[in-house]
Amino acid sequence: MATKIVEVHPGIYEIFLPLPMRPTIINVYLLDCHGAWTLVDTGMNSPESIAALEEAVAEVGIKIEDLDAIIATHHHIDHFGASGEIRRRSHATTHIHRLEAERAGRMIEFGKMSPHDRPESRAFFKRHGFPIDQFAPTGMRPTWMGTSMYGPVTQPDRFIDDHDVIKIGDRELEVIWTPGHSPGHNVIYIRKEKVMIVGDHLLPKITPHVGIYPDAAGTNPLGDFISSQRKVQKFEVDLVLPAHGGVYHDHRHRANQLIEHHRYREAEMLDLTRKAPQTAFEIAQQVFGGEERPIFHVMAATFETLAHLELACFEGRARRSERGERTVFQAL
Repeated sequence: MATKIVEVHPGIYEIFLPLPMRPTIINVYLLDCHGAWTLVDTGMNSPESIAALEEAVAEVGIKIEDLDAIIATHHHIDHFGASGEIRRRSHATTHIHRLEAERAGRMIEFGKMSPHDRPESRAFFKRHGFPIDQFAPTGMRPTWMGTSMYGPVTQPDRFIDDHDVIKIGDRELEVIWTPGHSPGHNVIYIRKEKVMIVGDHLLPKITPHVGIYPDAAGTNPLGDFISSQRKVQKFEVDLVLPAHGGVYHDHRHRANQLIEHHRYREAEMLDLTRKAPQTAFEIAQQVFGGEERPIFHVMAATFETLAHLELACFEGRARRSERGERTVFQAL
């Protein structure tokens, strides 16, 4: 049987949990706080993931019921989906940013709704050129939404925020707020050992999704993401522990790569608008490809494109205007 847990630093264990989508594995982290046990992120609430977690923690001689604290980097299903079940079994003190707890509750509510219950969302899609009427509503959201696979804690024991220090056993875990991928995303820094648990903020091989959706209109998440990359570069880090991919060491180099990737992608998008303004959907089709893809992926590409375009407007490299009932963008 494949190993589900590896000690990556004295008293810090990486646990590999299965996901039914890509990426197919999430890394969560178990911390021995010497008299207390902390789990950073939880995996999703599937029988396979819970069983894998049970097997993993058993290898260090504990049970899920022995956990004392749960800390979430953010609210997404693979990071916080099993928090309700784990807290029910362990009574662990659960920590998450207020913005993420709000979004967890919102995701549960959306799962109970029909797509037709949110006309303001349909208007947002149409405004940015997305031909929503051409697609079946069932494909517009992930298959897990509205199922028991997402069972997050929506009333946590403690809200965490930037600069907080969580003292558990003999460890001090510093919270660094890194909005972008989600508005309340945090990384966890163990200053004494120069270890940073980075969630989805600093993945070693892939770039996390950053998009603007109907409930985030008027925000600048990509600008936040880039600022958060610069922010983490100020910390001394010897070991980076990501949610997907292998552990690594040079966080400053990876942060610079992510910043440059997004600057290149923005330039590519703006080049397409120099002759005539276009909607986010029109630009996304050219940048990400117009071949047959699941509609959920087409939607994500559109709203990732929108995040780039809005950042360009915020920073004076593009302007938005109205073309009938559509919002269009053009490079300056």
